[in-house]
Amino acid sequence: MPNLRLYPEFQCHPTWLENDGAAENVAPEELPLSPKLTAALNDWQDRWDATYDLADPMSAGFSSDSEEQEFREDGENLAARLRSELGPDWTVRLRVI
Repeated sequence: MPNLRLYPEFQCHPTWLENDGAAENVAPEELPLSPKLTAALNDWQDRWDATYDLADPMSAGFSSDSEEQEFREDGENLAARLRSELGPDWTVRLRVI
């Protein structure tokens, strides 16, 4: 059974294939997903990347608690959509820092 982790990490794709404790970062376009969900995943990752300042990494974060909460809720929605599109043969886990 394939294991997929939805996890935002700076300058990475938000989707990770897990196998025997190792995780491989894969582009959403490489997964059997609709173009609409693929775009939504990439947009979600772009929002995460926008919270990071290369010149000042210690200042990384959302501008407000409500913005962070909305990002988390959107992640939960995306995880549900992934489960729906990938079907019961896949395990999908969400991890948001």
